Amino acid sequence: MTLMDNNALYDITYGMYVVGCYSDGRPAGCIVNTCFQVTSENPTLAISLNKNNHTLDCIKKNPRFCISIISEDTDPFVISSFGFRSARDTDKYEDFGYDVLDGAPAVRGNFCGRLVMDAIEFMDCGTHVIVVGKLAAQYGGSGTPMTYSYYHDVIKGRAPKNAPTYRK
Repeated sequence: MTLMDNNALYDITYGMYVVGCYSDGRPAGCIVNTCFQVTSENPTLAISLNKNNHTLDCIKKNPRFCISIISEDTDPFVISSFGFRSARDTDKYEDFGYDVLDGAPAVRGNFCGRLVMDAIEFMDCGTHVIVVGKLAAQYGGSGTPMTYSYYHDVIKGRAPKNAPTYRK
């Protein structure tokens, strides 16, 4: 058996996003670093969520969700609030507030843009689930999109245990 060096995986580029949805009528959400466009006509996108993530459970019950594209100017507390606490027992929106965009909660703040999605498929990938969604609406924003590299190198952030890039 050959040992695999996983260090190259950490050089894959990622962005930073807040996913917002509803849980029994109240907003829930989390940070994800995996979001990609699958199609351009009738746009389809995909995100990856840990199976233990409350946000995934909420999207399965209510498929409308919002992806807020984090900018380098986004308040870093948004990342710590949405990335390192559970919406099961915490109101992550309490310090920021939110707007309802086409039926999905969007945390207030400076973001590059917002994508309102309808989940259409869930693909089991072991520890994570890929959620495929159709674009329902989009809203512009401003700023430079924050990459995962910027988050680690400039902000000195770390990956939470549910992130696909988590290192012990």
